Amino acid sequence: NHRLQEMLRTMCRARGAELCPTDDRYCIDNGAMIAQAGWEMLRVGQVTELSQSGITQRYRTDEVEVTWRD
Repeated sequence: NHRLQEMLRTMCRARGAELCPTDDRYCIDNGAMIAQAGWEMLRVGQVTELSQSGITQRYRTDEVEVTWRD
């Protein structure tokens, strides 16, 4: 979705980050993106207890607190 990429690029610039969108071949399933975010969190020791986790379908990308990056 090119409009989503534009919005993400704007958010990244505002936060000093760079958007690296994947090739359209890999934009079919969000599972890989979720797994990558989970790996980055685990890599720096950020773990969420299952009892403290939850699912929200309306979670906004710009509301995600990124705590595994400097």
